[in-house]
Parts: sequence; structure tokens; C-alpha cells
Amino acid sequence: MSTKAQSLGRQRFDVSSTVRTILADTLKRPVEEIGLDAKLESGLGIDSMAMIDISVSIEEHFEIALPLELSDTIAVETVVDLIRFVERELARPRSERGH
Repeated sequence: MSTKAQSLGRQRFDVSSTVRTILADTLKRPVEEIGLDAKLESGLGIDSMAMIDISVSIEEHFEIALPLELSDTIAVETVVDLIRFVERELARPRSERGH
């Protein structure tokens, strides 16, 4: 495996792990309960106030800007949708990330 492929694999794991940890901390649940396919609202019970806390934590940790109304702006319904969004933002040049 090339160094670049290893780096991408580590980044994906780190993003996934970090996003799941942020969700677990906000919801005060064990990270093991945060499945990748879990629906943010109906599955995990994330309301608008919790989503604000999650968004702020993600923005601070990854140094990216998220839309104010995340689920209204982009198709983010599940944990994996949120992880993929963060990964896409991280792939953008730092100057375009809004932070």
C-alpha cells in the first residue's frame, strides 16, 4: 500500500472515529452505540440544539465551516453522511473551507 493510500485510510478512520466520538460525547452515550447507518434525528434523537453543539465541535476540531442548517442545506441524514461531508470538506483547499 502506498504512503498516500495509508494516509487516506488513516484520515478516513480518524474522521469517522472523531465524528462518532463527538456524537457520543454530545449525546452522553458510549461510542459503540453510534452506528454508521444510524439516522441522526430519528435513530439517535439529535434535536436542533444538539446539532448545534455537534456542528461547533466538528468545526473546532477539523477547522472547517458547516452550514448553519446542516440537514436543510445538504443531504445529511445518517452518521456516515456526516462523516462523508466532513471528509469532502477536508479534501477542499484550506482557503476554501471558511475558517
